Amino acid sequence: MLRRSTLLKTRNFIQIFQLPSRFACIGALLLIQSFAWAEAVKSVTSDEGKEYETKELETLVIVGSKDEAFELEQSAAAVDVIDLKADQKLTADLSEVLSREPGIGIRRMGGLGSRERFSLNGLRDEQIRFFIDGIPLEMSGYTFGLSTIPVNLVQRADIYHGVVPIELGADALGGAVNFITDKGQEGTGGSISHMIGDFNTRRSTLSLNYADDSGFFSRLNGFYDYSENNYEVDVTIPSRLGKKVPYKARRFHDAYEGQGINVDFGYRKQSWADLFQVSLYSSEYDKEIQHNVSMSQVYGEATVERKSYGLNLKYKKRLMDDVSLSVTGGASEIKTYFLDIGEKIYLWNGEERTEEVPTPGEIEDACKCSYWRNNQYAIIHLDWSLAEDHTLDFSSAPTKHSQSSENHYLPSNLPDLLDVDRDMLSWVSGINYTLDIFDNKLQNQFFIKHYSQERGSAQLNTSTESNKNHESNVERMGWGNLVRYKFLDWLLGKVSYENATRLPSFVEVFGNAESIDANLDLKEESSDNYNLSLEIHGLNNDYGFWKASSNFFIRDIKDAIVLKVQNDFSVYENIAAADSRGFQVSGSWSSLEELLSIKANYTEFDFINRADTGTFAQTKNDRVANHPYKFINTSLGLKWLDIFTSYDVLKLNWNYRFVGEFELMPESYGSSQSKITIPTQESHSLAATYTKDIYSSIVSVTAEVQNLTDQKLYDHYGVQRPGRAFNFKTVIEF
Repeated sequence: MLRRSTLLKTRNFIQIFQLPSRFACIGALLLIQSFAWAEAVKSVTSDEGKEYETKELETLVIVGSKDEAFELEQSAAAVDVIDLKADQKLTADLSEVLSREPGIGIRRMGGLGSRERFSLNGLRDEQIRFFIDGIPLEMSGYTFGLSTIPVNLVQRADIYHGVVPIELGADALGGAVNFITDKGQEGTGGSISHMIGDFNTRRSTLSLNYADDSGFFSRLNGFYDYSENNYEVDVTIPSRLGKKVPYKARRFHDAYEGQGINVDFGYRKQSWADLFQVSLYSSEYDKEIQHNVSMSQVYGEATVERKSYGLNLKYKKRLMDDVSLSVTGGASEIKTYFLDIGEKIYLWNGEERTEEVPTPGEIEDACKCSYWRNNQYAIIHLDWSLAEDHTLDFSSAPTKHSQSSENHYLPSNLPDLLDVDRDMLSWVSGINYTLDIFDNKLQNQFFIKHYSQERGSAQLNTSTESNKNHESNVERMGWGNLVRYKFLDWLLGKVSYENATRLPSFVEVFGNAESIDANLDLKEESSDNYNLSLEIHGLNNDYGFWKASSNFFIRDIKDAIVLKVQNDFSVYENIAAADSRGFQVSGSWSSLEELLSIKANYTEFDFINRADTGTFAQTKNDRVANHPYKFINTSLGLKWLDIFTSYDVLKLNWNYRFVGEFELMPESYGSSQSKITIPTQESHSLAATYTKDIYSSIVSVTAEVQNLTDQKLYDHYGVQRPGRAFNFKTVIEF
């Protein structure tokens, strides 16, 4: 069982719902162009001298600002803008929803709360940066993976392919994902949701918003998640004679629990600020560890717990008619506790084996370890309109991490190799020039970036019993160019290039508390990134609403950072050279009344090792092992209006996902008969959502089946994912 009572945490979360109602408000609706009729009354006199009143209908035009998402799609940025509002009522988590989009692959080690690996156009893990409303994900309360971010709170996802705008202040190599949340800027209101499902899964969210005419606003978001993850897996256990026999086991040490709260408050439209916002957050996660990376060894006691606290500030101000300033900054603390002091060996049926372990610790040496990491960051962005159709942007983004750690299990008279102070300072700056000409048909963006990183570590040398210092410094430059041309209002062509650098992340260099060892000599990686795309947006005619895109991409990488698995632990290492080349295509159509909608996408690429030196040279020109290369997603949606009463809606959604088979080891290893492969994966989900307006609230109820055909699914070799699962979710918006 988890170390904290689920009942107690549930009670604490329920207290969130008892906050004063003044925090509530309805989220702001985006203004769109619309028409309204007004009556004008005139007095006229007839030929007989009698006076009559006549009414004339006048057309009033309400013009609103362009939608932010539409403007982003129309820009030169290599970006997919994914609308997630329809997914907010579904039971699928954010990882599952994103995995249905073109170019994206998400691999998981199990159910809710399990480790995830995100990939975009072949690049993965830390090569992709994540943000929430422009704030780095690690500076938020959602530090335990994408699936822990409540999908209810996310309006859309902006997915940048290979070329990242300077305003994000990121050194991403393969791209970035920026989640845009419901900011609830006007009025009062909110929403509440609760989901229950198989494997004793429960997820709840709460969102309250308040704003008044003075410009003051406040928002509160909270969540609570729990899952036993006790789904069945096909394994083996020893018989009485010691022979391994097949066994269908329920995972018994894989529970996950998470909870968190985020409070925003500030002012808008003031003389001293267009926006001033303070954000406070706190979150806590507990996760039991069931097995090693291949599910070949079972654990029954090891756990990891993570707590995070933080503060973020935002300030925006138009300094002059043609100059705008945006400053974002924050500080956070992440505390991780890793407990592995078990002295027993477990079987998949939950029983203990009779033999004794030589030393405590199921995974490695006994560890009752604490890690404290302090983080500070800032993003300063200045926008200057030089003249009509000419814009200059500046950005500067420093990020600092400091970590201390300790193994409390060791006696005081023994040296603690974990007792290390580690520091990392990364700084990314950029300048961007944007030109719009030919009546906005052609847009060009040219930018230059500067990267720097300083890192240091002081670790005990057991032979000399003194601290050994390890320091390194990095300085790099990069540049890029993006071009967009409008062939028609709805048909865009885009070409983009970036000579990008990515500085190693803190976890890649110094490891983590769970399964990744340190590599203090890890080098930065660089890449020449190319995109060529053709996109259709806003094509609406008598046959429905159409949207489509195609993107051909090349990522030519030097010193690529990859995760190399070594027994129960892993370490990040450099490949001298590698490249990813491929394409993605997607399309969607919906009828005029949106009664029927269809979406589909296809992604295929090759991620090839091109190393001439180092440990990877012996597999040159092989595909990088243990990496899926082909994805297909399709979905079908049906919608019916006024089914039982007025103002009700019934939606039916079906999703299909295909992942092609891939090899665990490099292609040149072994014969075709001895190769180990992860087989083709096919999965289906089916969801029905009923929505009804009840007084001033909108109530929706969803029933969803994940893995409808109950297939054996494996994102990683030997690690079985959950089978068929039934989930139910209720959302109330008020």
